[in-house]
Amino acid sequence: MRHARRFLLLVAGLFFGVCLTAGADASRIVLVTGFEPFGGDATNGSWEAVQHLDGKHLGNATVVVAQLPVVWGKAETKLRALIKLHKPVLVVGFGQASDEPVRLETTAHNVHEKIADNEGVAPETGALDELGPAALNSALPLAEIENRLRKAGIPVKFSDDAGTYLCNAAFYTLMLDPGTDDAKSIPRGFVHVPPLNAKVKSAQGKTVVFDKALLEKTAALIVETSVAALSRVP
Repeated sequence: MRHARRFLLLVAGLFFGVCLTAGADASRIVLVTGFEPFGGDATNGSWEAVQHLDGKHLGNATVVVAQLPVVWGKAETKLRALIKLHKPVLVVGFGQASDEPVRLETTAHNVHEKIADNEGVAPETGALDELGPAALNSALPLAEIENRLRKAGIPVKFSDDAGTYLCNAAFYTLMLDPGTDDAKSIPRGFVHVPPLNAKVKSAQGKTVVFDKALLEKTAALIVETSVAALSRVP
């Protein structure tokens, strides 16, 4: 009887501890976004890179991954809704660029060009927000991310131009009006990755193939580094 009681107490303690851990993880959300395919492509490198992170525990936070539509207005609206829903402590947005090194975007610009989205809509070239500033800076630990990627042998560079399409629109929205006032004080920003299976030259002249495994590793290192920096945010 004594052994049975001790066994039950041990099981109860383990269960209670697991519940506490799960509760702590569930209360701190890291939101990671990628985009759906566009331009007739079957895949989008950003989505291939991030979807495996969904549900992972990093530190005392849980990763929630969501796909944004390549549709003017809908991408920004969904991003704000996700932030209102999850109240994340960190947001890392990913998009697909061309066959070039990973681009750590430093600056979101208040501009869009007349480029058709996945629904065939192409708004006239102009400002994303008539009252917003011309540019807004990323709030991610970009220098640390760059260092981590370089050490892993992943081609990477800083970029001050996220383009004039949906990636920049989502980035600008994230920095200007992320959906809640609280979210304006959290680390957040945007990164471009190459398309699936893109061949990219490293700084040493080596050809690096961004297959699914490397895209996943790239996203994991970026998010892990950003989460680690949270402990230093006042």
